Amino acid sequence: MENNRLIINFSNPKEMIIRGFDKIRKKNKFYFYPPNNISGESWYNIFEKKMNSQILKKEYFPIFRMSDGEFIFSLGRYFFQYKGYEKIYYLFNHLKRILYYKSTFYSSGRKGYCETYNFFKLKKLRKKFLEHLQDIAKHGMLCPNFSTHILTEPYQKNFLDLLEKHKIYLNLSNYFAYYFVNSYFMGPKLNLIFKNKKLLFFTSDMKERNILLKKNLIQLGALEVDFYYTSLNNPMLDVLDFDKIKIDPDIVFVAAGVGSSNILVQIKKLNRLSVDCGFMVDALSDINFAKQRIYYCNDENFEKKTWFN
Repeated sequence: MENNRLIINFSNPKEMIIRGFDKIRKKNKFYFYPPNNISGESWYNIFEKKMNSQILKKEYFPIFRMSDGEFIFSLGRYFFQYKGYEKIYYLFNHLKRILYYKSTFYSSGRKGYCETYNFFKLKKLRKKFLEHLQDIAKHGMLCPNFSTHILTEPYQKNFLDLLEKHKIYLNLSNYFAYYFVNSYFMGPKLNLIFKNKKLLFFTSDMKERNILLKKNLIQLGALEVDFYYTSLNNPMLDVLDFDKIKIDPDIVFVAAGVGSSNILVQIKKLNRLSVDCGFMVDALSDINFAKQRIYYCNDENFEKKTWFN
C-alpha cells in the first residue's frame, strides 16, 4: 500500500530555488518539501519538463494548487500555532467572522472577494472536495503548499493523513509544489508562453481586473482571451453551462479558490491543460500585485513599474 509520508519528509525542508527569480529570493527565502529529499532545483526541472510536454498536447490534464485556504476548508481553522494575546486576537476575529458569514469557513483573497459556504453545507462540500481531489490526482497534478510557512505548516501533516484516509496518494508523477505553477507561467518564459495561444479563464466577474488581464495577455502575444464567469463567493456550487464557452482554448485557467476543484472536474470534455492559477490572474493584471508574493515577478520585470514600461 502506498504511503504519502514515504515521499515527503517534513523534518528536512529544502530551499526553493527557481531560475529567473533571484531578486525576489534574496528578499524572501522559501523552504518546502521535495519528494524523496531531492533538491528543489531538480524537482522544478522535472515539473518544467512535464509542463513543456503537456502544454503541447490536446488532452485533459488538471492541475490543482492547495494552500492554507484549502487546508482550512478541509480540516477547520487551527489556532494552536499562536500564543498569548495573538491567539486571543485571532480567536476573537474568527468568532466575528463566523457570525458575519454564518460559516466557520471564509477565505479572503484581494479586497472585494471572499469565498464562503453556509455552515450546514460544509460537511457535504468537504466530501465533494475530497472526491474532486481523488479525480484530479488520477488525471493530473496536486500541488499542495507544504512548507515551513506559519500559514500552512500547522495543517500539512493532518492534511496529508486526510488524503491517505480517502485513498488519495501522492507520488512522483502527481505531486508538485504550489509555487511551481506560477513560476512556470510567470518566469523567464513569460514573453513566449502565451504567444499564439487561445486562453480561457474561469474566474469571477471582477471587471477592471479582467480588462487589464486580457489587455496584458494580448500584448504578450495571446491570440484570444475569453472568460467564463464563476460565482464570486460560492464556486464550489457552480454547475457549468458549456454553451457559454465561445472559443476553443489551447490552455484553460481557473481562478476560483477552493471551488477551482469543482470547475476542474467539470471541464474534462474540453480536453485541455487545465490549470488552477489563483493569484496569477491578479499578478498578470498588475505588476504591483505580482511583486507582493514570491515567484510571481521574475528578475527581468522586477524593477519595472508596469509590465510593459
